[in-house]
Amino acid sequence: MPAKKTPAGPGKSERLKAATVANPVRAEDVAQPPKPPKAGSAEPSTPARLPFRRPQRLNFAGVGRNDICPCGSGKRFKNCHGH
Repeated sequence: MPAKKTPAGPGKSERLKAATVANPVRAEDVAQPPKPPKAGSAEPSTPARLPFRRPQRLNFAGVGRNDICPCGSGKRFKNCHGH
């Protein structure tokens, strides 16, 4: 397969200059880094974390092998939690 020829046109640096002139960067467009809290602030520096809670346990006692699984998946118990 023959190599593709690139069309003659402006170089990369010329395109960059044209894009910079067309889209100038304003100070309000640049994201500012977050400022650290002041030493005398009333709020704690880290938010309080909730204690770890285990997921609710499902009671599979009395569930038949071909019944719908009580976990709510809609599958039969033998294809879901009844392995």
